[in-house]
Amino acid sequence: MDADTKQLLKSKPLQSLPVAGFFENYPVKKQLRKGEFLLLSGISDFQWAFLCGDNPEDLFSLLEEFDYQTLYFANVEEWMLPVLTHTRKIEWKLTTHRYYLPDNKTVDFPDFISKPLDPSMARYVYDHSAYKDFTSEDYIRERLEKDVSAGIWIDGELAGWGLTHDDTSLGFLNVIPSYRGQGLGESILRFLVMEKRGRNKVVFVNIEPHNHQSINLVKKLGFVFDREVSWVKLL
Repeated sequence: MDADTKQLLKSKPLQSLPVAGFFENYPVKKQLRKGEFLLLSGISDFQWAFLCGDNPEDLFSLLEEFDYQTLYFANVEEWMLPVLTHTRKIEWKLTTHRYYLPDNKTVDFPDFISKPLDPSMARYVYDHSAYKDFTSEDYIRERLEKDVSAGIWIDGELAGWGLTHDDTSLGFLNVIPSYRGQGLGESILRFLVMEKRGRNKVVFVNIEPHNHQSINLVKKLGFVFDREVSWVKLL
């Protein structure tokens, strides 16, 4: 990623959060720019094309040049969809609300002791994931190897955990049903926030709109709504 691209991303600090996060971990395979609009492509579990900009005409030009070299698109805002699907149909779409934690928000120390997950726990996390259609054991293992994670063990059993996605957003927060209602999820989230801030990283999450429990939790900790974004697979 060249200096001009980095500077453009910095000029769009919230819109570019997942773009900058992803390409901290993965090399840029394709980079296109039209005016103030960027299309950056890289490979994690799939080859993803990340979109960042505000002008529909610029996006249309970039897609023509890109020629749909991948059908997986990330950081897609609602207004982008008519352009993105001008000649294609959607196979699936995962829509989320993005929340970020302002630097001036203080997060209390966790009530429960958390510690990082070993990559060998990837199968366990995958087996208990609600997003098996959108992830894989290999993807989870890679995230455990590359970034922060947190788990709480009770009587030798992994009772709850959280980690990050390939764009460095916090995610995969889950508590085994028999341990819910005790504050484990909040403690895990606090721990992850502290770990991220210890690395001088902006803390953000992507939550499905119907997941009111998680939305209420991040709001309680001071997270602020940014925008609605989707991950899209085209046909």
